[in-house]
Amino acid sequence: MARTPKHPSPTKLIRRPPVLSFLDRLTQNMERFSLGQRQIADSLLKDPDDAAFWNAANLAEKANVSEATVVRFAQFLGYEGFPEMRQALTSEARQRIAKQAGLLKAPPGAAATLVEIARRDITNIERTVGQVNERMLEAAVDRLLKSRHRVMVGRGISQHMAQLLGYLLTLVGLPSISGEASDLSLQVANLGPTDLLVAFSFHPYSKETLEAVAFARERKVPVMAFTDRMEAPLVVLSDLTLLVPGENLMYSHSMAAFAVLANALATALAARDRAKALQRLRSAERVATSEFYQG
Repeated sequence: MARTPKHPSPTKLIRRPPVLSFLDRLTQNMERFSLGQRQIADSLLKDPDDAAFWNAANLAEKANVSEATVVRFAQFLGYEGFPEMRQALTSEARQRIAKQAGLLKAPPGAAATLVEIARRDITNIERTVGQVNERMLEAAVDRLLKSRHRVMVGRGISQHMAQLLGYLLTLVGLPSISGEASDLSLQVANLGPTDLLVAFSFHPYSKETLEAVAFARERKVPVMAFTDRMEAPLVVLSDLTLLVPGENLMYSHSMAAFAVLANALATALAARDRAKALQRLRSAERVATSEFYQG
């Protein structure tokens, strides 16, 4: 009786770990950086697209460190050396530029542009609703409610978001301060462990905001972050992160999804004590309509 030939065992599939982007590597190691490495990271985050064209000497000069420190920085991030890190920077810069090139391709006609912007913002809102769950919202509401002081910081479009959330929180009885971009560190210096720093940072990420958050961490100040993706440098420095999609036809971040999220937070806070919230709103309305002054 002929023997059935044995088939060789199937080759085991080797699962290789995913290739981390430069920003992923930067984010994962942010808290381990030395002073010189932090200066290099700050320089790269400040000008991510231009950085793709720098050589080691250029980066060393901008970060005020030695070329040897730049090479060690690249190796610390897992690259063989500076050339490999620069190649990663160049590849990611090309991807960003290609994506940005399509953002300003609005359809012809103002009405068609309006429809396209609305369509994108509806998508942004749906993505926000899909990725912010009950636990995250309750944690954010609790943190806002229990903090002694609340300071909002951000630059550019982020500053407008900070002002909107600050206004809504004040409206429901939680006085908040929107920090000025030029005085972020000064605002943070007044906070302690029982306070809350609410930081907003969207691509391109503000160096000043990251520095303010790092300073807050040193002072044991809790940090709540609003940003665009989990790979953002703000995430590793925050205690609680809420993601806010905002792709639009311009180079800035759309505020539509954030406005929905901010209103949801304020409404949830008001719902914790509806009687007080209504009384506060009626008092504010009396002042606004001059009834208070007229007796």
